[in-house]
Amino acid sequence: MRADGQDQARVGDQGRDHGGGRDQGWVLGPVQGRDAAARADERRRRVRRLSVGAVAALALAGVTTWLVTAPEERPEGEAYAAELDEQAWPDSWPATTGLPLRGSPARTWATEKDELPLPAATAVGSIPKEKVSDGLLRAREFLVAANLDPEVLQGAWPADAMELLDPQQPARAELTEHLREPGLPDADPTELFTRFDPARLTPARGGIRVRGRMAFEAGGAPGQIRIHADYTFVYAVRRVAPRPEPGPAPGTEEVARVVVRRQLVLLYAASDSPGVTAGKLIPAGYRRQLGNHDCGTVDGFVHPYFSKEAAAAERPWPVVDPYDDSKDIPDGRPSCTVPSRT
Repeated sequence: MRADGQDQARVGDQGRDHGGGRDQGWVLGPVQGRDAAARADERRRRVRRLSVGAVAALALAGVTTWLVTAPEERPEGEAYAAELDEQAWPDSWPATTGLPLRGSPARTWATEKDELPLPAATAVGSIPKEKVSDGLLRAREFLVAANLDPEVLQGAWPADAMELLDPQQPARAELTEHLREPGLPDADPTELFTRFDPARLTPARGGIRVRGRMAFEAGGAPGQIRIHADYTFVYAVRRVAPRPEPGPAPGTEEVARVVVRRQLVLLYAASDSPGVTAGKLIPAGYRRQLGNHDCGTVDGFVHPYFSKEAAAAERPWPVVDPYDDSKDIPDGRPSCTVPSRT
């Protein structure tokens, strides 16, 4: 098997140190008087800066208390919190449309506009390098069409993704039926497709990231390769109805983040054979893990919780780190998780 992966970059924070001193004098001449006045003005400005900093720190503590103890109430000092740099907010605070990926390790991942890297193609048995490359490209096209296409994310039918699947195989017909009539226990389109209810949610600007890897090997039949894909998608979405979700400070709008990890096994045929169409994909296996999604609602859409909803909801699912892709997704249900972080 051949594989390819990406390493995640880390971004550090920068801080500033402020210091000052004090000058003293006995008898001041004209020039000395002007210098002393300038120093006095500087001392007054320094005192004002320290005072503002102290008030901002108190506001920060007040808003933190509000988030932890009484999310339905607004803190008296929150007006000062709005003036704080959002980069400095604690990671426990809800993200907003201003910085939809604040505090998330996914902020350095590829965006939906970046081309996902592929492993270097080589010949596999009798299948030439060019055919293997085509299979990898088709697999990437499917991942993008099923999870990153702007119209599909807004609830549209995943036509491009479905077109890449082999029409002679029953999997395509089954997925079509699931999309038309979603429901439990075995007709949940979110097993392969990421779509949000356009009447309720829309992706936030700059709030989509993806990271993953792909590998390939000889398939179980002559002229066929087996492609393994393991990708994690992060989406920050905003509420469109009935009104925007208020953020933790005046003038801010909260976003909900959901982390979707998918492990797929796709078969690709380099040539036609009975019941198999050359150049098409067959989904031979797929697992998904949804972090911060309401598994009790199965209507073909992903339903992330906003912070107040998550605090009030009963979520009887295991708590996991949704960014940890070091182990395979467990087989079988539940595929929902309570994320330790988003």
